Amino acid sequence: MSATHLHDASALRSARCVVTGGLGFIGSNLVHRLASAGAAVHVIDALVDGHGGDLRNVEGLDVTTQVADVGDPDVAEALAGADVLFNLAGQVSHTRSMRDPEGDLHHNTIAHARLLEQVRAVAPAARVVHASTRQVYGRALHLPVDESHPANPVDVNGVAKLAGEQLHLVYAHAYRMPITSLRLTNVYGPRQHLASDELGFLPVFVRTALLGGTIRLFGDGSQRRDCLHVDDVVDAIVLAATDDAAIGQVFNVGHQVDHSLAEIAHLLVELAASGSDVQLTPWPSEHQRIDIGSFRTDSGAIAARLGWKPRIDLREGLLATLEFYRGHPWYLSST
Repeated sequence: MSATHLHDASALRSARCVVTGGLGFIGSNLVHRLASAGAAVHVIDALVDGHGGDLRNVEGLDVTTQVADVGDPDVAEALAGADVLFNLAGQVSHTRSMRDPEGDLHHNTIAHARLLEQVRAVAPAARVVHASTRQVYGRALHLPVDESHPANPVDVNGVAKLAGEQLHLVYAHAYRMPITSLRLTNVYGPRQHLASDELGFLPVFVRTALLGGTIRLFGDGSQRRDCLHVDDVVDAIVLAATDDAAIGQVFNVGHQVDHSLAEIAHLLVELAASGSDVQLTPWPSEHQRIDIGSFRTDSGAIAARLGWKPRIDLREGLLATLEFYRGHPWYLSST
């Protein structure tokens, strides 16, 4: 993918940046961008089992790493003197959140409350960018969904992420800390964990297409999603950390074009050319009870405030994603 797609992160050259969840999917892509811009990067990751955090995701980069829960007292030393905290840590599986609600609330809410207290104590002037999710909206009352849409999550993960987001905003407003929260849509691209069936449909589809298997669509495949390449997400994260217009705000971050799940599956089959196919299958009950139906994001606010818009269309992004995994087979061997 052309470097012209990447937002210039040079404003963060020599900045002291802490990235929580930095060994995972979105975090490690951000770490690569920051390191290439000359930032001093410290990565904190709890390496929660099944979430794809892996030291190999930042292999070869001049960064420091720390394996710790973001709420641990031990992270205070890394936070002290930080210019920017990119808080991307969290539990992201919707089905797992229903089986282990306390674990989800810990990773997405309690740990973040402890982290924010430490930031307030040792780095209150640090810019903070928090990764939230479109899952906080639940089932859409209308499409596209903008930030004025009611938050009505349908699973524990959505509740916990919303609580974590609101905690960040409380600290922004009560303590005048420069914090921004981004509600991310369905993100895909390099360094995504492919081994789990619980981290969203996109990594499952990508893995199955690469291996020449059968992509199984729940229901009739007509549900629609807007999908966002991780490079576009990193653009938004960097902008949120460097533009004062972002402070104190919550922004949707999604793509302006949506597709049915069937369209996405058949496009992957075409691009992978591996002999994979698509098959409809009945909804498993644990998925159906927390399904949100079709969703399309309205990202007009971040476009107006920060000038961010996604640049990578689905075909281009999926093709680059497949090429990345073919060149890095360990992601597939872990399955």
